[in-house]
Amino acid sequence: MNYKNAITMTTLSVIAVFAIASFAGFEIADTDAAPAAVQPAKYVFVEGTTPTAEFKFRDGTEITPVQLFTQTGGFGSSIVEGTSRSETASSGEKAGRTKPSFTLEKNVGGTPFLYKATDEAQKYILNTGFEHMYKYFGVTLYLSAGGETLRAFEYRDCRVTNYAVTTKADNEEGYTGKGFVYVDQFAFECDGYTPLNPAMDKMKNSAKAKTINSSDIKSTDKWEPGFSVKP
Repeated sequence: MNYKNAITMTTLSVIAVFAIASFAGFEIADTDAAPAAVQPAKYVFVEGTTPTAEFKFRDGTEITPVQLFTQTGGFGSSIVEGTSRSETASSGEKAGRTKPSFTLEKNVGGTPFLYKATDEAQKYILNTGFEHMYKYFGVTLYLSAGGETLRAFEYRDCRVTNYAVTTKADNEEGYTGKGFVYVDQFAFECDGYTPLNPAMDKMKNSAKAKTINSSDIKSTDKWEPGFSVKP
């Protein structure tokens, strides 16, 4: 493969990635920290902090901007990663602790996998024991500002428990600016979640990088002539 062909293939690969993102109905901000979907320009977020939801299904992953995110239950009930739903059920739920749950609100569209999971949940609402492809999925919520993730929550084995479409009018000026917008309202319940603290992780990594290990110090027998250790 010559240089010109390599450049052509690289360009086509980049175009393909952005084509997939456009087909899914979202844009991804230029950040290495975490997925951050671009919000519509008319929405106002204090301090520029915006929420992004990443849904992980068996068929694939989709990322979408959300406008409202509220945790409704689950503090203190996080399940150790790797614990299955059957193991959790057999051990019994601790009294007074609710399962992790939250609600989301977003503009209609852009999430075909999530809609499929919602429709399947409605279809089998009277047969909760039936296992279908979209019954359980993972959700990670990122709260970001200026390309940096301030806070995140990783939910495991989630399912849709409620869904509705409603209209927001311009009397809620902080939300829509002017005009009308149709929004999806979702409620989810999960078997476990892990709160993420990127700022603390960054501090720990920085402190670790500044620590010098004795193995990093070169042995004096490899020094060049003219250098010696002072007594």
